[in-house]
Amino acid sequence: MGLRTSFIATNPSLLTTTVRGRVLAPRAIAEPPQDLTEWFGPGQKFGPQNPAHPAEKPYSNLELKKNKVEFDKKDSGQLTEPIRSELFNDEIKITPSAVNILKHHGSYQQQNRDLRSNRQEMEQSYQFMLRLKVPCGVTTPEVYRVLDDLATEYGQNDLKATTRMAWQLHGVKKGTLKHVVKTIREAGSNTLGGCGDINRNVMTSPATFETPAYQEMRKYASILAEVMAPQSDAFSNIFLDGEKQATIQYWNRYINGVDITELANFDNGRGIMTGHNEEPLYGKTYLPRKFKIAVTVEGDNSLDLYINDLGLVVIMEEDGKTLKGFNVMVGGGMGRTHKKETTFARAADHLGFVTPDKVVELCKAIIATQRDHGNREVRANARMKYLVHTLGIDKFRNLVEEYFGEKIEPMVPMKPWKFSDWLGWHDQENGKWFKGFWVSSGRIRDQGGVNVKTALRTLVDEINCDVVLTPSQNIIVSNISPEQKDRVDEILASNGIVTDEKTLTPLHEGAIACAALPLCGLAITEAERVLPQYIDRIHGLMDKMGLGDVDMIFRMTGCPNGCGRPYMAELGLVGSGPDTYQIWLGGTRELDGVGYTYLDMVKSKDLEATLEPVFALYKMRRKVNEGFGNFCKRVGKVQIANFAQKYVPGSYKDIVDGKNVMVGQGKNKSIKVDADLHARMKALAKKNKMTMQQFTTKILMEGTFGMEP
Repeated sequence: MGLRTSFIATNPSLLTTTVRGRVLAPRAIAEPPQDLTEWFGPGQKFGPQNPAHPAEKPYSNLELKKNKVEFDKKDSGQLTEPIRSELFNDEIKITPSAVNILKHHGSYQQQNRDLRSNRQEMEQSYQFMLRLKVPCGVTTPEVYRVLDDLATEYGQNDLKATTRMAWQLHGVKKGTLKHVVKTIREAGSNTLGGCGDINRNVMTSPATFETPAYQEMRKYASILAEVMAPQSDAFSNIFLDGEKQATIQYWNRYINGVDITELANFDNGRGIMTGHNEEPLYGKTYLPRKFKIAVTVEGDNSLDLYINDLGLVVIMEEDGKTLKGFNVMVGGGMGRTHKKETTFARAADHLGFVTPDKVVELCKAIIATQRDHGNREVRANARMKYLVHTLGIDKFRNLVEEYFGEKIEPMVPMKPWKFSDWLGWHDQENGKWFKGFWVSSGRIRDQGGVNVKTALRTLVDEINCDVVLTPSQNIIVSNISPEQKDRVDEILASNGIVTDEKTLTPLHEGAIACAALPLCGLAITEAERVLPQYIDRIHGLMDKMGLGDVDMIFRMTGCPNGCGRPYMAELGLVGSGPDTYQIWLGGTRELDGVGYTYLDMVKSKDLEATLEPVFALYKMRRKVNEGFGNFCKRVGKVQIANFAQKYVPGSYKDIVDGKNVMVGQGKNKSIKVDADLHARMKALAKKNKMTMQQFTTKILMEGTFGMEP
């Protein structure tokens, strides 16, 4: 039974389903008021100015004068103008309105900000970045060869693996943009939906295991990528000369014959579908802001599930072979603005559980809820996280249920979360293997003796492997036969790429940096270009302090928009000025919650001095097997700040490492340490004229280290 068929079979009339005892019949709504018809397309009944179901919120979506993007979308003819008019003229750039619409087709206009001192060169530096749609992060060898060739001939001779497992191709000139986009589509990929106020790239765990759970993960991620794609003909009219390409997008291999058209167009009569003739789900003005979806397997949080607008967790039956359903999370998001408290990073809430036959319809209901009720008056508050925050998760759930037509079941228990970026060799459990390797900030290029671009092209040409992008901007090559493993390692090593993940520092695996300068127009300071230096500096300090073996997720970003997901990291740096960063602490290695701002304006040159007391306190008071992020979350900002204020630089040398301290149980509790440490403590206690009990209490409870050594 197909997904749509089974949904209808279990809901034959959709008139008798109940939510907490209430009968939910389709709500009859009149045509939108005459003065609002400009915001509705042909046949459209529902949308932000006329929601299918009411909800109390502090805005009406009628006062849109301050949100120019809404007007640009309204006047675009379903994402057609002014791109079609401007893309083929003699100008080297396009207007701001065209920029807003072009994003939906997967492209940003950029300038090289390193040229700001030369106005003429700066003006001539206009170029376009293309972001591909890459569901599950998987790229076939055929598509990768095309991308590699395009980057060489029409780009800046590199590719960028993004934090959402998508490819970016930088440096494309306006005159060649159409050709590059068309070539990508003809190869079986796409840029439509790479950016814009629609569903973005659907993420999954990058692990290419061929177990039932991971297969279901890739299947439903690919289904959602297709169902949530815009249906406008604008893309084909502008970039493909109006032709519908016969080439099947390669991620359809995971879908197994599911009828996407039926799923996308099914109307349950409850306002999920707007009635718009061309964009039945999105309507004339699409979504208030970008929308991000991720799908994973329980226990595998290698993709930062909680930062997404919508997250799904595959739940299998006890036999491990049968799909039971999905746990659903909603309302995550990273973007914020410095000194604007109405904007904030937020981890997703738990919404509930849904069976496989109903999961697509529930996801459409969530999209429709955000479409009708997301804040279109203030673009900075347009993401769904603000709607969930404003209503609260219970009222949000009730509202989604109005669209969905039935009660959302409670979440089912899940395995504990674990982060991994899957570096090294792993058995796919189908007779083949995958290999993950570290790439600095996801930049696929040949530089400084590390020839990632040459290595990947050689692997694809010789091994014919898939290339998988990871959420931490690293690379996996998959479907490797056992006899090819040595050759893969040989190709990587000969191109200067680390093949043994054990030779990397513990900071490398989860390290992320956004692109930042020179091409990002929002960047306040550096990120990608300085990430290797910061990894070396931070790990150098930790190693000096006896913490060199500590696993820690470190991320940095050039502005507060959070593309590098610094707010979830155990240690995050967020650009707040030239060579200046906010420091964020308290995210955990499980990546299930947002941290907190520790300091606002820390100069790069002061980084080690700022972090030393934080690491010192961690070393002293950590519990056995307690990670840095969990420690900072437990202790809190105030205690860390108070300790840092009293801290004497260098006194970490006399710290008793908390992981070596064992408190005995029973009536007479004791503290056990190893012999060498006991001898040092005894000597220090004697020099400071204290008993061992007094000295130990002072160390463990007061955290003062200004004593005579």
